[in-house]
Amino acid sequence: MELALLDKVRQCVRGEILLSEPLKNHTTYRVGGAAEVLVRPRTPAEAARLYALAKRSGIPLTVIGAGSNVIAPDEGIAGIVIATKGSFAKVSYAGKDTVRAEAGVALIDLAAAVARRGLGGLEPISCIPGTVGGAVVMNAGTREGDTGAVVTRVGVCTPPGRARVFEVRELGFGYRTSVLARSDWLVLWTEFRLTPADPRAVLGAMEAMRRERCEKYPLETPSAGSVFKRPPGAYAGRLIEMSGCKGMRVGDAIVSTQHANFIVNAGAATASDILELIARVRRTVYERTGTFLELEQIPLGGHASSGGRAHSG
Repeated sequence: MELALLDKVRQCVRGEILLSEPLKNHTTYRVGGAAEVLVRPRTPAEAARLYALAKRSGIPLTVIGAGSNVIAPDEGIAGIVIATKGSFAKVSYAGKDTVRAEAGVALIDLAAAVARRGLGGLEPISCIPGTVGGAVVMNAGTREGDTGAVVTRVGVCTPPGRARVFEVRELGFGYRTSVLARSDWLVLWTEFRLTPADPRAVLGAMEAMRRERCEKYPLETPSAGSVFKRPPGAYAGRLIEMSGCKGMRVGDAIVSTQHANFIVNAGAATASDILELIARVRRTVYERTGTFLELEQIPLGGHASSGGRAHSG
């Protein structure tokens, strides 16, 4: 990046700015080359200024949260990567049942915080290792429920740098998608409407879900959660297992023997290994069942990318 543009980036934010930062340090797969410039804005206002600068200047821009639903390319990412997790992570309350969380708040932390205040509703997503921003964009969820079920409003920054607030009826929440997933807007904050509840009951339910998740999924090994979306009338993991793909391997990328819809990094996997394994699994499942699995994880653009944006969990 030219020094003049880098100076403008520094003028936009007072948060951390890292040059040639390895993305494997910021993704749960633990893969990915260097981000040309990785920035941690301290506030939504800083993030909005940086986002608007990138759009005005034609700088490629990528947004990641916890890096828990993405595949960062081995060649790295050109331009600016905004890392929201823990960057702008303020939580505030309005009235008895409304909470506003900035995009960088971890879902796990938010669910625990509201539970201690006697508010329920976030239990279904309390074990998802992502951020509020990523969860809203992709309508993250579990079999118990989705993020969109408790959202009331979302504040975004549009490419010209203007703030805009969306009501829930405008967000088009669906299975692992929303209007935001098909846009180029930067999520700044989300407002949730929750339900008064006994803190002990809510925390107990969250702990039960955590234990079940630990038993069901390979959480001790680097992964990025479910690889494929649930196909209509079926389950991706079951189809993958029926097709004989459990344990399939490319390099150190392995289809988990614990849950077939997870790919794990056994040590030195690369993004290329993971993508090749995804292609092999998808091809095998299609040949044996006739079902084409739709990818849930997001492959991020590399140095050849001229633009675009992804907002991960």
